[in-house]
Amino acid sequence: MRNYRSFTGPEQAAHFLADELKALSLAGDTSHVVLSGGSTPRLWFEILAQPPYAEAIRWTSLHFWWGDERCVPAQDADSNYGQAKRLLFDHVAIPTGNLHPMRGGEKPEAEARRLSEEIESMVAKQQGLPVFDWIILGMGADGHTASLFPEQTDFSEKRLAVVARHPQSGQKRISLSATQLAACRRLTFLVLGADKAARVSEIFSHPAGSLPYPAARISAAHGPTEWYLDTASASDLPETASTASVSD
Repeated sequence: MRNYRSFTGPEQAAHFLADELKALSLAGDTSHVVLSGGSTPRLWFEILAQPPYAEAIRWTSLHFWWGDERCVPAQDADSNYGQAKRLLFDHVAIPTGNLHPMRGGEKPEAEARRLSEEIESMVAKQQGLPVFDWIILGMGADGHTASLFPEQTDFSEKRLAVVARHPQSGQKRISLSATQLAACRRLTFLVLGADKAARVSEIFSHPAGSLPYPAARISAAHGPTEWYLDTASASDLPETASTASVSD
């Protein structure tokens, strides 16, 4: 079943996610969290960097990874890690060793291999694969997630990290594979904005296997897959004020 929760706007969704991250930080010794890039998480990062979350979250218990990265240095305005660092991590008391960025300035194929080795060495495995505690992803209007694009994604890929190419710009990117993104205990898609509404409606009205969209076809192997929408992105769904579901 595919479930969603609809929020009145991005700020409400961001505060809900902030509360969830706080709860995770206090729940155990160490949790591994994968963050999305792009514009969607910006507000969430800004809220986390301010009171009460900046002080209330136990940052030492959280290790952060990224779902994908553009092949640019961290100082570049397009860097997903750079954005998270500027908006969030420069403002909270998190150990440097708890941040595990993809090194976008390195040669992409070599960096994908290095990243895979780091994940293998740090994240506990289940059924032979490293399993993240929580993965938060966005979705593009074309149905892509991380840097896995329609008609380009190998859903049976065995590697943990792959090199992808943006279909329009040709820009190279590093991305966790579909296999690795599914290897988690909780997967949350945060999808905001009216430009996503048509794709959200299509995903919720068709079986996942009949669609080419990575966002539709990737689900958590060891726990729930959640869709957090705002009123705009949920506007083409039959119910926008409460939780609903559709069978895969």
